[in-house]
Amino acid sequence: MLTKEIMGLFALGVLWLNGALVLAVAWKQLRAIGALRKMFAASKARGELVEGEVAETDAGVFARRHVAQTGRAVTTRGPSRILFTDGPQSFEVHGGALDTGDGRVTVDAAPIAASEVWTDDARSREAAGCSSDGEFDAAWTDASRFKGHTREVEVEVRRGDRVWVHGQRRDDALGPWDDRPLLVSMVDPIAWCAGRARLLVLFLVGGALSLALVTAIALVPPPFGTLSTVGGGLCLAWFLAIQPLGTAVRDAVRTPARQPVGVEWQRSRAVPSRAT
Repeated sequence: MLTKEIMGLFALGVLWLNGALVLAVAWKQLRAIGALRKMFAASKARGELVEGEVAETDAGVFARRHVAQTGRAVTTRGPSRILFTDGPQSFEVHGGALDTGDGRVTVDAAPIAASEVWTDDARSREAAGCSSDGEFDAAWTDASRFKGHTREVEVEVRRGDRVWVHGQRRDDALGPWDDRPLLVSMVDPIAWCAGRARLLVLFLVGGALSLALVTAIALVPPPFGTLSTVGGGLCLAWFLAIQPLGTAVRDAVRTPARQPVGVEWQRSRAVPSRAT
């Protein structure tokens, strides 16, 4: 016969198994971020990761991130809105030249398959935003239909932008490797890796310590006494919280190339009935 004590220990086992799985994913991400940071640091020492200002462009734009989006109309709880979600994306490095502290560096153009572009949030919002009510109205008709409003967002890296370029060095030029893409980033890759590593360490340490704490409280004798019952409630709260927290951390440490652009268009007045 199953006693309350046995059921309680079983529940603790489920709690620890779930926690171990979530923390194991975070540990795997931490190792991946650490390896990425180590690679960038080594490349910087070899002159294959350079920082500079875009001085010349070969196609008017230094690099682009293309993101396919689908927008759908939202009419509940507030003004009329269009919520865009991301679909397939691609990257292009058109090439040009950088002014660095050590002189000018040429950046070769790279095909889509050999390019990666990290953009910052501000530039992504600028590219994906709604410029006018007229643009909103034009998109609203399709967004109100089953298929939604489809479009392609182009997030551009332009002349005058400060960027970091990671590529194979050939004299005073950088280009793609045979097995790795040419990276153009609007954020410092090494600093980005360090910040995400700190977040993961905080999550791992905080998650493990809090799990141990709630377990210890749940095991305070007598079983199912006041403190033990409080500990059981804390264990349940931890169980319910760790999964969404783990998901949020996982999403936060995705590289900028994998961060969703998304966006929500909104207007301050109702959409005319002819557009609905």
